[in-house]
Amino acid sequence: MLLDENCAAGVQTLRGEGPASPRGMVGPHRTDRAVGVHPRLTAGIAAPGRAYWGFAAAIGALDGIGLAWAGIVVEPTGFLAAFGAILLLLGAALLCSLIREPKLRAMALASAYLLAVTTALAVLHILAALPALPLADDALASIERALGFDGPAYLAFLAEHPDLTRLLALAYHSSGPQIGLVVIVLSACGRTTRLWTFARLFTLTLSACILVSAFVPAAGTYAAAAVEARPTGEMETVGALWHLEALRALREGHFHSLALSEIRGLVTFPSFHASLAVLTGWALMPLPVIGPLALLLNAAIIVAAIGAGGHYLPDVMAGAGLAFAFVASRSR
Repeated sequence: MLLDENCAAGVQTLRGEGPASPRGMVGPHRTDRAVGVHPRLTAGIAAPGRAYWGFAAAIGALDGIGLAWAGIVVEPTGFLAAFGAILLLLGAALLCSLIREPKLRAMALASAYLLAVTTALAVLHILAALPALPLADDALASIERALGFDGPAYLAFLAEHPDLTRLLALAYHSSGPQIGLVVIVLSACGRTTRLWTFARLFTLTLSACILVSAFVPAAGTYAAAAVEARPTGEMETVGALWHLEALRALREGHFHSLALSEIRGLVTFPSFHASLAVLTGWALMPLPVIGPLALLLNAAIIVAAIGAGGHYLPDVMAGAGLAFAFVASRSR
């Protein structure tokens, strides 16, 4: 259940995707007694949907069971900080709902939800690597060659052109900050329906990427292909190399403690960076100036995923295709 912050009068509804009904209005023709404080407070933190908040909580519970079963000790500092931030953001969303500040409410609530679901799924994707199924690098590289793409030659080309590599790496590492941009801009513009849709698509796409990667694990191009020539700067290869130690420890049963700040992205196939680029471009696309720039930047992210992210071409194609499929079916 959502609030419709796009109404000029700032009226609130309990569904939020359509026009306000007379029963949901707040103003000179509406009394608090008819609405009730509890429904209004409940609606104030419901977006992007109670089912999605329930999903985040369920994944968190599953994480706890999985960590206990695997004997992995949690370093509490980062998780407690994240939990505290979520509570503060939810409190801010409630306050903004009561004082009728829909844009600030949307900003706080979207931030709280995305932080909650991302934290829960980040732990789940660590647990998904524990079964240590055979790595699919050879198969992915074979598909890449069958598509007519020479991955090692392309990586060598990037190593010989450091300026291009650095620009692509900058684009690649803008993917995370762009999530914040989506929240801020869509909230400020009153496009909350699109914001909540983005949050739902983000949840579904990331969950799908984690599920698929559990059955198709891979180390990535730099590790598997033993590429001799690679970019030397940390920024240019951090997305392709920094996960290898954690992946090796998980697969060998030597991963004994988990700190939120040290979680590394282990998903190679499908590429979530490619998925997120599609989702972010879609979310910002209708906005003047920002929309076209976002499309260009996210197109660069998709291109950069092979070099800066160490992905195979099939990873990128699958990640982008998955996001396009979810966007196309978002009405369902």
